[in-house]
Amino acid sequence: MTPPGRIIAAAGNSGWNNDSRPAYPASYPSPNIVFVAATDSKDALAGFSNYGANSVDLAAPGVGIHSTLSGDSYDSYK
Repeated sequence: MTPPGRIIAAAGNSGWNNDSRPAYPASYPSPNIVFVAATDSKDALAGFSNYGANSVDLAAPGVGIHSTLSGDSYDSYK
């Protein structure tokens, strides 16, 4: 659960380093925003995910995510 006053946001999907080429909102200097990069099934950075040692806080699965659908079914999203 996110602590009160915290916002979770994607780091971006352009595949570049937000530290050297700012992308927003991930490049806003705010201690209240947690920026998340995407990883693949091997826990490596997804090719499309933005990254940055100073601008991205953590990474989480973002490729091939299995999700529920209406009608008691599942699908995988990239």
